[in-house]
Amino acid sequence: MKDTLPSLGPDVLMVSIDVDTTENADQLRRYAQQHGFEWRFAIAPRDMLVELQRAFGTQFLTPPAEPMFIVDPRGEPHLVPFGHRDGNTIRALVARYRV
Repeated sequence: MKDTLPSLGPDVLMVSIDVDTTENADQLRRYAQQHGFEWRFAIAPRDMLVELQRAFGTQFLTPPAEPMFIVDPRGEPHLVPFGHRDGNTIRALVARYRV
């Protein structure tokens, strides 16, 4: 994502949501800085975790699965298929949901 994000255009906002309830803001900040991630990071409150699981299933709360969803301009979320996603796949999905 670090290499792909700039190519998605200025209308795309990325937020990484931490679903690990044992982590805190300082740990998350250090992680982002260590890896050169320049987009926003947030820690999911418990209510959000419940809603993410309800909407997308238990696997969505498993970080190794690299869960991702795209919110279209109407505010509708779309689950991105699990598994490896290269830059072309991400660009195609963003274009699909941009309209």
